[in-house]
Amino acid sequence: MKNIKLILFLFSITTTLFAQEMAIKLSPEHPNPGDEVTLTYDASNGPLSNAKYVNVVVYTYDNFKWLINDITLKADGDKKWTAKMKLSDHASFINCVFKSDTIVDRGEKMPHAYMFAQVPGAYTGWGLLRSRAFMDEVPNVVHDSAYIRDEVGLMWIKYELQYHPETRKNVFSYGLKFKQQSTEGDVSPIFKKELRFILSENNLSNVTQYQIQKTLGLMPQPANKAFTDSVQKVLVTKYPNGVWARDLEIKKIFNEADFNKKVALYNAFEKNFPQSNFQDVVTDTEALFYDKMYKAIAYNYIVKNKDYNYAINNVKKASYGIVLDYAWHLVSIPFDRDQEGSEKASLETLKKYADVIYPELESREAVVPKEYAQKLSLKEWQEQCLNFGAREFFTYAKLQEIFKNYDLERKYLDKIKPVMQFKNASYNEVYSRMLLREGKTEEAKAYILEAAKQNQVTPVIIATLKDLYLKEGKKEADFETYLNSLKADKNEEHKKKLISELINLPIDGFEMESSRGGKVKLADQKGKIVVLDFWAMWCGPCKNAMPGMNMAVNKYKADDNVKFYFVDTMEYIKDFKAQTQAFIKEKGFDFTILYDSKNPKTGKFDAVYDKYSKAFHFSGIPEKMIIDQNGNLRWMSNGYFGSPSELVDEISIIVDYLKAEKK
Repeated sequence: MKNIKLILFLFSITTTLFAQEMAIKLSPEHPNPGDEVTLTYDASNGPLSNAKYVNVVVYTYDNFKWLINDITLKADGDKKWTAKMKLSDHASFINCVFKSDTIVDRGEKMPHAYMFAQVPGAYTGWGLLRSRAFMDEVPNVVHDSAYIRDEVGLMWIKYELQYHPETRKNVFSYGLKFKQQSTEGDVSPIFKKELRFILSENNLSNVTQYQIQKTLGLMPQPANKAFTDSVQKVLVTKYPNGVWARDLEIKKIFNEADFNKKVALYNAFEKNFPQSNFQDVVTDTEALFYDKMYKAIAYNYIVKNKDYNYAINNVKKASYGIVLDYAWHLVSIPFDRDQEGSEKASLETLKKYADVIYPELESREAVVPKEYAQKLSLKEWQEQCLNFGAREFFTYAKLQEIFKNYDLERKYLDKIKPVMQFKNASYNEVYSRMLLREGKTEEAKAYILEAAKQNQVTPVIIATLKDLYLKEGKKEADFETYLNSLKADKNEEHKKKLISELINLPIDGFEMESSRGGKVKLADQKGKIVVLDFWAMWCGPCKNAMPGMNMAVNKYKADDNVKFYFVDTMEYIKDFKAQTQAFIKEKGFDFTILYDSKNPKTGKFDAVYDKYSKAFHFSGIPEKMIIDQNGNLRWMSNGYFGSPSELVDEISIIVDYLKAEKK
């Protein structure tokens, strides 16, 4: 009789949850875990009603962990989409999120979900997925209106324990957190009773050990310090190679100041706590300190001994984040410094490192790492990797071009094309150059035209476009008008924004030494528009912006009422004046450099920058300032966003507006 009641209850729960008009159906209607089913999605009443294609991400709660799969649906009748899929062997609950391009249907108050109530975990999954208290621990995929109160979450955990009492070790921490969130007053006695029971069990899994740690973290301190200490002592004693012991060792290694001791501790750590034993758990301590601990060792070898072997030879042991960090620090930064002329690097050495780092970085895209395994599908992880790694793979593509490995250059340019095409001027230059080298002139021209429309072109691209323009028999005198016509829509929109941001503030004067001899005073510039660009030899973005600024300088070269001054500030090397002039000469820029004065308060060469940054509340360089004919500050811009053509247009819009305003 009891079993019959249970079956009826389970069926009633399932049918009550999903009796409303549902957008999804499973066939057979009441499948079991492990079955092959047909999923049907009716998009007629949702945001994907007009979609031309639909994909679904299926989130399965299986044995108290989330399995996430991408599935492509096929059109099946009027606004209906279907796919066959195999349920996992312990599926207790599934939730579906449907996507088409950028439009997502996750359901609203009722998610697109199906509960297998007879399977342990069903009630837990249904409760956790819709709880704000556990947003950081479950896939964050439901609509805001679907979230439930903590009291309701506790109810679902109680159902779980009522009908599947054997799951107590799996769900105790969820129930205790719900209890604390929904109860006024101290619930520590309940916590202690439950934790004592769980600790009385033997052979606790990594996950259960960590759930104990997290539960301790919920208890008020220092009132429960003695109890917390006693539980942690039990964990270390019963599980000397367990989760808590591992966390303690991670912190110990992280905090060790002596490098040799740190290395010795880490080597012992690897033997006692192999990564393969902890693939089912990511603790807060691991997330906060593990990568920092590892990088401290790898980079210490490099900084102290110029020894890159530890980093390169152990790249397979490093996390995805560390490998990405290697790509940035060991390849991209020195490569960029070499290309911009601030610090020479051996490109052969960079390529040697890159040929180890980048294939490893790419290989990590095939498997979702444990820290994302219950959050992202494989496709979502790969999309995230592309966004994370696009800048680094662009460096690798440029290296391949230098060494004439053109097939690999194309491979990596194509790889990052969804992220960078028409959005990054440097990428557009390299990509269009590749097309021209391959003899694809028409394709290159079409690409350049679209890049120009998006105002993401470099001086090299403009020169290439001009060459193509002249080869068509058109007049050189008409090219500037032609180029501006391509950018007209983009520029008009940008112009409105820039003009709305204009200011009109008094600004203190300056007097600085000029690279052309003598001194330049702001007081002597009355009646002129003054463009200041604060930069430094050590500043990569400052140098990257200079091709665009050079275009602006050349545009107004014949106008004696527009002055450009490049303020070299915050330099710390002894011969910075010689170095700046050598750099400008090497690049072919006809710039007037002003050398920032020594700050009497600090002794640093940043007196003017320091004065202006405090007066106008900015920090960092490059910093551009435009002062009008009356000596008032009218516009400021911090940083560089990657497009020379957009930068010159930005400067031109402000300068031309101020010139017209004067009239």
